[in-house]
Amino acid sequence: MEGVGFVLMPVPMASATMDGCMAEKLKKTLLYSYGIPDLGFTLMTNMELFFFSAFLTDYAEFSLSVAGYILGFTSLADMLFAPVAGILLQKVTLKFGGKYRSWFLIGPPVVAVLFILQFTKIGTILTATLIIVSGFILSHVIWNIMFTASASMVGRLSRRPNERTILSASRAQGFSAAGIIFSVTSLPMIYFFASRTNEITGFTLATAVYVFFMILGYFYIYLMTAGMDPYDETIPFQGSPPPKQSVIEMVGLVFKNPPLMLLILAEVFRNSYIFIVASFAIYYFKYVVNNMAFLTWFILAISISRLLGTFAAAWIGVKLGKRRSYWLFMILSAILFASSKFFSGTTWGFTIFICAGSMLGMVAGSMSTALFSDTVVYGEWKTGKKIRAFTMALLTFPIKIGVLIRSGVIAFGLISIGFVANAEPTPQVVDGISSIMSFMPAIACIISGGIFYFGYRLEDQGVLEMEEEISERIEAGD
Repeated sequence: MEGVGFVLMPVPMASATMDGCMAEKLKKTLLYSYGIPDLGFTLMTNMELFFFSAFLTDYAEFSLSVAGYILGFTSLADMLFAPVAGILLQKVTLKFGGKYRSWFLIGPPVVAVLFILQFTKIGTILTATLIIVSGFILSHVIWNIMFTASASMVGRLSRRPNERTILSASRAQGFSAAGIIFSVTSLPMIYFFASRTNEITGFTLATAVYVFFMILGYFYIYLMTAGMDPYDETIPFQGSPPPKQSVIEMVGLVFKNPPLMLLILAEVFRNSYIFIVASFAIYYFKYVVNNMAFLTWFILAISISRLLGTFAAAWIGVKLGKRRSYWLFMILSAILFASSKFFSGTTWGFTIFICAGSMLGMVAGSMSTALFSDTVVYGEWKTGKKIRAFTMALLTFPIKIGVLIRSGVIAFGLISIGFVANAEPTPQVVDGISSIMSFMPAIACIISGGIFYFGYRLEDQGVLEMEEEISERIEAGD
């Protein structure tokens, strides 16, 4: 027995086989290149993640109060508008290219223009602030739709658990590969453009390069998935169409889907460990080992380790199943993060254990998209209603909550150890920083893995059987 939890075992179907789910298997070129749009997307968003705040204060030279207003207001708005992507995608059908696939064509160019505005300073302080804030909020609303559409397409492209696992891992590979590319191209490119124009324009042009590749990535997958998003291009029923769900009803259906709620909770803690490691790295190398120059190598090393994890995930997820892979590798990751404490005060020893923990954690993270897609199937099987777009949009919720947890850990953690910025660190501060960076990610991973081990019960074969039963209901006219 793997602990307690609800049991989800539909009546077995003798005909339920992986190969029987669809008439044709997906081409390997699509399976293993589905993450190309996510590579371009992450290159673009990394500009914001690593440079947005510094751009506002050090390059655009906004006052700290104005920069603080921009950062605070945009972060709050981003969180509040997060559900909008799922609601719009659930209710709006663009029939020319498919319900989800159409957004790969029309979304990226609009996002590109709006996102570039985040790295500009046009007109007066008030005008520049309004332009940046507007570009931020509007670009995020639309890119959330694109991100959700890409995740939703995983369930549309294939009903085979193995193929969904590979597609999900391919997306994770795109995210991780972007980290490597960004680490070696971003600063040289910014400096290159800045030396030929000015510092502000240097950021603007570097951003433009990344958004160009983002557009190409989504256009590529739009072409590769031609004819694979047909469900909403034709009317598959007779008589009047079924009523559309209200927002309240969609939210209610989420609470009727225990696997989805448990998955969201597990993903909150999985994302938390990623943000904690990233945020405390600068404190570790500045105050613990006094080697800030090594931070660049640390970022590169952790990006490579995460990429290796995604490559392993495609094989491991197929062999062990998504659920088992998730909880097992989160627990193994926790062990490695905790073990890094024994190497505190070192550069390479600590880095190796943190990177190893991140690599194993990425095996679990690579299951995320496919797991969300499985909860869509469970929800439809249980309630008879499909809210794929709204469900897949919830992929972003754990990320945003994880950022909040990270912020809390930084604020309370640094205060509790007596940290003083730019002061000679005391032994208590040195030990505290390394302890936080080792033990807090370990705790987050244990909680995430524990949720899956004791609570989450959807297995790949069970999802297959649910889909077979759903198909039979449709054929029977239920």
